[in-house]
Amino acid sequence: MADDALSLRGPQQAAHDMRGRLAITLAAALVLVSGGWITLWAAGGGPSVAPAPHEPTATVANRRPAGELLETTKGLQVTQQQAVDQLQVVQDQLVAQRAETKRLSEQIAKLTERLDALQQSVAPSTRATGSPSGPPPKSR
Repeated sequence: MADDALSLRGPQQAAHDMRGRLAITLAAALVLVSGGWITLWAAGGGPSVAPAPHEPTATVANRRPAGELLETTKGLQVTQQQAVDQLQVVQDQLVAQRAETKRLSEQIAKLTERLDALQQSVAPSTRATGSPSGPPPKSR
């Protein structure tokens, strides 16, 4: 009989404990949700607290960031124009450098031709004079 009382009391006790835990959980959830709503309400999260757009304080506050944005945009445009100008200067210098390189290359080619012609004109005269027979000078 004592076993019957214990066996019946075991499931009843478990159900009672489960209901107690459920009640505590629900109470904690209710406290948290209520606290969240109160916090939102106190912070002005509701739509009725937002200022109307036709109020003078709202327009003054909106003009200031727009002015700052305009100044920033103008500053960026000036910086961009300076970068474009610098790029143009660099491109002009590059064109001038290429022209100078081409001119110098042509001068080197002309000098090389003259040197080859001079070496060829000097080589037969050294053979005719009876200079020691060595290999002819190399031409470039």
